[in-house]
Amino acid sequence: MIVMYGYSKLGSHILKELFKNNKDVILIEPDKKLFDLAQKEGFAKEYYNFECYDDEDLIAIGINKQNLHTFYCLHNDFNKNLFVTLSVRNLRNDINIISQTRDENDAKKLKLAGASKILNPYELTGLKIFRYLHRPMALKIIDDILYGDSTLTIEEITIKKDSKLDGTYLKDTTIFEEYNLIVLGLQDTEITHEFIFTSRGMNHKMDVGDTIVVMGEKNNIRRFKENI
Repeated sequence: MIVMYGYSKLGSHILKELFKNNKDVILIEPDKKLFDLAQKEGFAKEYYNFECYDDEDLIAIGINKQNLHTFYCLHNDFNKNLFVTLSVRNLRNDINIISQTRDENDAKKLKLAGASKILNPYELTGLKIFRYLHRPMALKIIDDILYGDSTLTIEEITIKKDSKLDGTYLKDTTIFEEYNLIVLGLQDTEITHEFIFTSRGMNHKMDVGDTIVVMGEKNNIRRFKENI
């Protein structure tokens, strides 16, 4: 059994993926409008319009059930995610808690509160891409993103002055392969604030200030950032 707190944009996409994989999900959404929308779309097994400000709410949804193995905190409000992460970990030290945030400092707070994995906005990008792939590795990556049981991560990297990537074309660059990284796309802030998927951005020349989004093992991404 899986519990999801927050029917955010990321939450709704992940819930749909779980639904496609025949997973039973209990959805908790404190906002009445989003709660009604979630019920209308119908991707969860049970729905609760709870704030989860006290343990009684969590107990009511079945937090102590042995078959509950994963708890998502995907609300758009960081403080709500932090509080619920802390509350869930206080009640259960044996389940996987996956929380979302856009800020690195907030990610550290969530880890201290007991989160097993931190989702960043680019996990959603990964889901969008891999949904259309049918290779076994793509399916494994989806599972890793959904359940957090992996050392894989997705991270944005801004190209700095004197970087080896400055002035190179994405289609001609082999350095990503050297670190076993997959480039999901990039953002050129001088041209557009939209994310450009690699399928459209292979002929793009990378410059200082561009942001690339890569996926790979955490250690490989760390080494890559140290050497570019």
